[in-house]
Amino acid sequence: MIDLFASVPSTPSLFAVAPSPVVRVIDTETAGHRLAEDAVIEIGSVDLDLLTGAIFNPMQALIDPGGVAINPHARKVHRISDEMLAGAPPFAEAAAPFAKAESFAAQRAEFDRPRLRMTGRWLCTHKLALRAFPQVRAHGLQSLVKYVPLDLSDVREMMDGLHPHRALYDAVCTAVLLRTIASALMPRCADLVDFFERAERVSAEPALLSRLRFGKHKGVAIAQVPDDYLEWLVAQPNMEADAVFTARHHLKARNAARLARFTRPPAAA
Repeated sequence: MIDLFASVPSTPSLFAVAPSPVVRVIDTETAGHRLAEDAVIEIGSVDLDLLTGAIFNPMQALIDPGGVAINPHARKVHRISDEMLAGAPPFAEAAAPFAKAESFAAQRAEFDRPRLRMTGRWLCTHKLALRAFPQVRAHGLQSLVKYVPLDLSDVREMMDGLHPHRALYDAVCTAVLLRTIASALMPRCADLVDFFERAERVSAEPALLSRLRFGKHKGVAIAQVPDDYLEWLVAQPNMEADAVFTARHHLKARNAARLARFTRPPAAA
């Protein structure tokens, strides 16, 4: 398992078609059910130019849930009322303008992507933030805003009248997060094509956790978790994929480091 953002740039391809640097950063609010029974009730997005850092083209739309009842816990979070949804368009009509993009990003792409069903490249800012900022104490969106910290000064006007967990508000915060991630990770890449390839692969893999979320080492930095516990974790059936992926990654890295020390030639006298 390799560090996909190691500072060893690959040689740029002479034949690669340069992708657009513009990513549509998107967020959804839903009725709060499992995927098969859920309904998207709001979409918000902004566009981010990865090369210039410009954030522009804010869009938002409320959506008719089509008879799906809104879970009270979800409503308490996003505060979208039935009155706000009265007269809203159906999903297909409301989502169409958002789908016209080459690349998308979302804070939890595994949540938004299957609900939106929009084709294109998808990046997950949560998984990328774990690579860019592993030392941050938590990697939820508002935790990242606070602890990275993220500078929202140039996008405040887009967020006027909104609050966290409204789709456009969260999309704007996520765009600033992706801009900050790109500033940290893109210098390690050969070019924009290389960054997209690495970022897309990280987004498709399980998350590389910075801390375990359960057990006797809950909240402890992975670097401080002993080998025997990581080996035990990997051997457990039905263990969550992120934890197994993380344990295997760190065990392999530690073994490689030990091997390098063992095989290093002695210093000259």
